[in-house]
Amino acid sequence: MTGATGLIRLSPPPTFLEASTSIALIALAAALALVFAVRWHRLRRSIRELAAGIASSGDGAMVPPLRRALRNDPELVHLNRAIADTLAEAALARDSERRQRAFQEALLNEIKDAIFILDRNREIHFANAAAKALFPSDQPYRSRAFFEVCRDHRVYDTLELAEDLGSKVSDQITMRVPDGRPDRLREVSILVEAEPLDFGRENGGGGSWILLKDITAQLETEQIRQDFVANASHELRTPLSIISGYLETMDEADTDLNEPVFRRAVATMRKHGQRIVRIVDDMLSISKLESAADLLAREPFDLKETVAETIEQLMPLIEEKSARVTVKAADDRDWTFFGDRFYWDQIFFNLIENALKQNPEPGLKITVRLKEKDGRYLIAVSDDGIGIPAADLPLVFKRFYRVQKHHARDKVKGTGLGLSIVKRAVEAHHGRIEVESRPGLKTVFTISVPVAGPRPSESAAFAAGNESKDADPA
Repeated sequence: MTGATGLIRLSPPPTFLEASTSIALIALAAALALVFAVRWHRLRRSIRELAAGIASSGDGAMVPPLRRALRNDPELVHLNRAIADTLAEAALARDSERRQRAFQEALLNEIKDAIFILDRNREIHFANAAAKALFPSDQPYRSRAFFEVCRDHRVYDTLELAEDLGSKVSDQITMRVPDGRPDRLREVSILVEAEPLDFGRENGGGGSWILLKDITAQLETEQIRQDFVANASHELRTPLSIISGYLETMDEADTDLNEPVFRRAVATMRKHGQRIVRIVDDMLSISKLESAADLLAREPFDLKETVAETIEQLMPLIEEKSARVTVKAADDRDWTFFGDRFYWDQIFFNLIENALKQNPEPGLKITVRLKEKDGRYLIAVSDDGIGIPAADLPLVFKRFYRVQKHHARDKVKGTGLGLSIVKRAVEAHHGRIEVESRPGLKTVFTISVPVAGPRPSESAAFAAGNESKDADPA
């Protein structure tokens, strides 16, 4: 045949050794592949177990231990330990940060001023308890726009100005806030302070803080001090001017001091000098009552006896007015009271003297009545004089306030501090005083104090808190 081609094997057939070697290599490769497959399977399962353990541990504080079959693998043991240590450290850091945040928020909540911390979008990041009380809301505060909570544009303007200037800005405003009930508001003076936060600004963070402080009581106290200084200066200037005028006249060279006019001048100067002393003494009494460091003396004394001694001291004025003072108190009981006898002398003296001086007509009847009810002494000082107009009743305990302004010029006016001293002395003994009046019929001052008297701590507290009570009710 022509045109046919083919291959002719010239090598000898494979030997048994060569065939065995090939089979061995194939078996070894299969065994290695199987070993690597098993280890890969175990590694994947271990990683899945670690991942599941981390997920099930919540905050990653604990990682479940490896199964016994995997503990012989050093790499897996090392990886498990490293992950556990890292997660434990992260959990400790988070717990520490959480505790620190809770501590800081607790401190801010103890501050009586309203504090807001805002992010760069002016959304609320934190609001303390005082801020929530000042701007109550049923919705959560966090992540809300600040203007949704505080709708006063003046507060918002202060915040904007602080952010524009990049510094602290303050303003004082007057606003109406809830007064215990949602349907009742009261007007308060608020100091608004705002300042940008520089922390985290380089990383796109930042924000601002804003503080709202109620300074109503502070402003009222300052106004009281100013009024007190102005009134005291006026009350002292009048008698001093009279005394100075008489002295200038008497100092002339041709003055005969034995003339009757100058003898009357000496008597007038003596009266006005006594008035100056009385004003100074009354101001010192008020200062002591308003000082928390100057505590009341606590000693037993008889209230009925104190009233009797006060009446005896005022007897010349009582006789001059043709008045009659009656004491009504049970004779079969003990009227011992623990308190400061010095101030109770002033209480009874000022109340009885005030009734005598405010009623120029003769024949005035004054009654001092002592009772005990529910562990408290009820002391009432009443008169049947001209009374106090209703418009003056809220102001009678204010310093230098006088109901009657029509005294004759030859009469020496009172200091205007008597009833203010009475009120503070009663409150310093943990008591209260009220006044009722029907003009032309009856005026009654009623005092209620505990029979046991004030405890030392209460005396200090009342003395410290009384200064702000002199604000004009109007």
